[in-house]
Amino acid sequence: MLATHAACMILYCCIRAKENSLDIAGSISAVTAALGLVKELRMIDAQFDKAELKLKIADLTEALSEAKLGLVDVAQQLQDKDREIADLQRRVQYRTENLIDIDGFRYELKDGQPFSTPFCPVCEHKGLMLKITRDQNTPGHPYKCPSCRADYGGSRSLHKGQ
Repeated sequence: MLATHAACMILYCCIRAKENSLDIAGSISAVTAALGLVKELRMIDAQFDKAELKLKIADLTEALSEAKLGLVDVAQQLQDKDREIADLQRRVQYRTENLIDIDGFRYELKDGQPFSTPFCPVCEHKGLMLKITRDQNTPGHPYKCPSCRADYGGSRSLHKGQ
């Protein structure tokens, strides 16, 4: 009787996880409850061959433990993705409110106008926001990225504002 109840609980866990795939915490709780029932099964004196019954229960316990660990991993991955999405949303908002694109370069805004030198497009593509600077050690003092060393030439049109 308790074995049938445990099997029903396990089936319920699987159905619940399938119906509501976003309820990871609830699924973990349901699997934990099923594990509790399996522990109770271990204490039952049944008319079955005890060794076979204990082997089946051990197999079930192992399978449920692996399922629970898998759900914990999925929950952690979802939390990581949520943090990554929030970070990307903050970056997009910052760019929308504080930067402007002109001639393929991204500039900071100051009082609604482009200001200073642009960010290096090469490094920005890699996730770095580094401004192009004048290379004082090269004749003509061309604009270069201090990180990737991309050369943007000596054009004064790159510098905006003050």
